[in-house]
Amino acid sequence: MIPDRTLYLDAGNTRIKAAAYENGEWKPEGLFSYDEYGKTGSNFAELCRKYDEIVLVSVKQQLQAEDLQKQVSADVIGIDRRILTHEKHRYRTPETLGIDRYLACLGAWSLGTPNPSAVIVSDAGTACTVDAMNAEGVYLGGVIMPGLHMLIDTLDRGADGLFTVAVQLPEFWPPDTTESALQAGTAGTFLAAWETHVKRMQSACPNATIWLTGGDAGFLNRHTEFDCKRSDFLVFEGMRLSH
Repeated sequence: MIPDRTLYLDAGNTRIKAAAYENGEWKPEGLFSYDEYGKTGSNFAELCRKYDEIVLVSVKQQLQAEDLQKQVSADVIGIDRRILTHEKHRYRTPETLGIDRYLACLGAWSLGTPNPSAVIVSDAGTACTVDAMNAEGVYLGGVIMPGLHMLIDTLDRGADGLFTVAVQLPEFWPPDTTESALQAGTAGTFLAAWETHVKRMQSACPNATIWLTGGDAGFLNRHTEFDCKRSDFLVFEGMRLSH
């Protein structure tokens, strides 16, 4: 029997993202900290109990399908690297590939139906990834770099006399205040590095559609020279196709 409702969970490095696919559309169901996981009566646990089936992809060892199954009454299906047959990728170390990277590409690639095309997908989260999938749906590989806020926090923690600044690019060049100098060195460096990686990825995957997802996708979309599409549900799209 097909469950009445299915909840999809993407357990990333810092948060658990939840969504449901209903009537052909994605419905966001919230973002949850790991502190909420496993607590009886937490908002996360209450949400899970509303669904008949849960599909989970997780990069965190503390949240796996068998562990979640003990917390809720729903059937829990975990998506892991075993779906990565050789025909689906050209990655030389598939045993270390974060399955969410593959699923985000698969989700973006599927949105090109009925004529899927090559995609470059960037998930701008805690870490920022830039990955590619060709028009045949074969994952090619990609880049993992520090996320924007990781870069800002590292500079704040590692240098005396500096401070955390708002996420934006400096208004004037060269930067003429310490605040704008820090913005250039963090947000500006992040954007420049990201665009460099996208350009190199385009040389390996010509005519690819560029997709953005993740918490800092909006920053990239506002400031990049590239024409990008954006979706908060790319990993979920890939999960829906794979489970």
